[in-house]
Amino acid sequence: MSGRAPAWLGLALGAAFAAPARADLYYLVVGGLGGEPKYQEQFDKATAEIAAVARRTTGNDRVLVLQGESATRAAVVKAFESLRTRTKPADSVAVVLVGHGSFDGDTYKFNLPGPDIDGAELKRLLGAVPAKSQLVVDATSASGAVLDWANDNRVVIAATRSGFERNATRFAELFAAALAEGAADINKNGIITAQEAFDYASRSVADSFTKQGTLATEHPQMKGGGAARFTVARLGAAPAVSSNPEVAALTIERERLDGEIETLKERREQLSPDAYLDQLQKLLVQLAEVQGKIDAAQGKPQ
Repeated sequence: MSGRAPAWLGLALGAAFAAPARADLYYLVVGGLGGEPKYQEQFDKATAEIAAVARRTTGNDRVLVLQGESATRAAVVKAFESLRTRTKPADSVAVVLVGHGSFDGDTYKFNLPGPDIDGAELKRLLGAVPAKSQLVVDATSASGAVLDWANDNRVVIAATRSGFERNATRFAELFAAALAEGAADINKNGIITAQEAFDYASRSVADSFTKQGTLATEHPQMKGGGAARFTVARLGAAPAVSSNPEVAALTIERERLDGEIETLKERREQLSPDAYLDQLQKLLVQLAEVQGKIDAAQGKPQ
């Protein structure tokens, strides 16, 4: 066997280590007030389930969870300050808000023990976090009021389509299921993207009202760029980054190609059928080649 490294490995490693440090995913999960025991139990359960998926995906040290009486406005501000000092531009941050929200036609508020925190302050805190790739999942009532936080680098998922859908929501528990269940993984790559999680949870919300034969009081919405490329959860207990540098570099390349395929699917209507199929075929071939190299590096049969 030649001692010379293959060209593809050099390119993959170059892409992986071009930044000063590897990109990490950080989570902040906040479970607010339920108001009534049945809602508190519902919100606490969803918060715990989302936190468990976050820890499985990115590790305990990059998951901040505030719940119950400890989820105060001061604690939320402190958690964002931690994200501000710990993250770097290459990182990703997912913020999940579970509980009740309110909107008076002008100001959105997330209900917490003691003073609530309003939308303007939450948006300011998000803006101070260096991580360029951000996901906000506001699963509260009236959460549609925060959709304008979205931009090219920040995806915002809201449980409601406006600030005027004020009933307690069921989105959080169904979003938690989307992160944990393989059914949300449409392309079966072991990764749940923000797009996949939203699609699964929003369908589940609609189905739940249909089965009950009741009028839907929440209509989940998503805005912002990069949802198909934002990895929000991983299935199973496999670590996000392999200890094998070759596999780690190839995994990053595989995720990049997965993201390109999802982006291409979003642009399908803008392309001719031939152009779309040609680009899709090239990406699928590249993806298969990378997966083959991962399998070979891990000693799996070809």
